[in-house]
Amino acid sequence: MRIAVCDSGLGGLDIAARLFAKGGCGELLYFNVWPEPDRGFSKMEHEERIAVWERAFDGIMAYRPDLLVIGCNTLSVVHRRCARLGDPRCPVKDIVDAAVSVCGAFLRKNPEKKLLILGTAETVNSGCYRNKLIDSGIAPERIGGIPLPGLATLIETDPGSAAVENRIREESAKARGLYGSLRDYALGLCCTHFGYVSSLWNRIFEPAALLNPNEAILEGIAFPAGEGGIRVKFLSKIPLPESKIEAMKPLFAAVPPVAKALEDYAYTPELYSLR
Repeated sequence: MRIAVCDSGLGGLDIAARLFAKGGCGELLYFNVWPEPDRGFSKMEHEERIAVWERAFDGIMAYRPDLLVIGCNTLSVVHRRCARLGDPRCPVKDIVDAAVSVCGAFLRKNPEKKLLILGTAETVNSGCYRNKLIDSGIAPERIGGIPLPGLATLIETDPGSAAVENRIREESAKARGLYGSLRDYALGLCCTHFGYVSSLWNRIFEPAALLNPNEAILEGIAFPAGEGGIRVKFLSKIPLPESKIEAMKPLFAAVPPVAKALEDYAYTPELYSLR
């Protein structure tokens, strides 16, 4: 069995590592579909973002996965608006339903609590998560959101850096200005990168809970049992700086084959065409 996990960057590698840790036998392909070294999906206009994602999707399909897991909140939202939705070549599972399920379950269990959706500008401003939670019966006044453009890139450049902590402190101050005390709020980590710095969210925001859908997206997904284990390969549309690889590798110390795949990634500029 061949399962593909993709993201625009390295956040979805957390999902790939969790999938690997489940065990089984097969091939795990991780695709970093970030378009250009100095220009990601967030810098594109809406229509271009959709068109480029569709080409990236077709590039992944050329590897004939049995399942694609979109380990990126932004691309999950984009995928739901594009012509590849329901494509017959491969089943697709994105992170939207997992995030809505995790956040909704917390809010129903804790009716006195509220939620802050954290993510990229595309994720938060799309209203996708907010609207789905409202449709599930959550009162609108219980749901807030904070767009955090650029934070994912800072995290994967060096998750332990002062720049990451300073940015989260700045956003905490802004959030308190908008919402007051944050202790009654849970944080919906609607960017797969954000779980890498959970200790900072807990220390700086002091949230009621951190709600991370990176595990929930894998519900019902696993490699079949068998001999040979799981082979892992990492493919990237763009070259990865060695400094970034060294900064991120320790996060995957518990899953050495995933760390090794990151270190030995295949630079694949032909993965898809930008135009």
